[in-house]
Amino acid sequence: MKKVGYKPTFAGAVECVASNGGHIMPPVMGTAAFVMAEFLDIPYGQIIMFAIIPALLYFWSVYVQVDIEAVA
Repeated sequence: MKKVGYKPTFAGAVECVASNGGHIMPPVMGTAAFVMAEFLDIPYGQIIMFAIIPALLYFWSVYVQVDIEAVA
């Protein structure tokens, strides 16, 4: 990202935010999904279905912020 003109601090922040999004993106949501499924007594597949919309909104917001920075 730095090679194409982004500021180093912004590039580092985007890398950090994008990698942290992996913890909420189905189907690999870390151990949290299995713990939720066990405590709530719901199937793992249903946890994935509930988590997909917030995860997509999270990555959409990252995309929008990078696009705004690219235009500026």
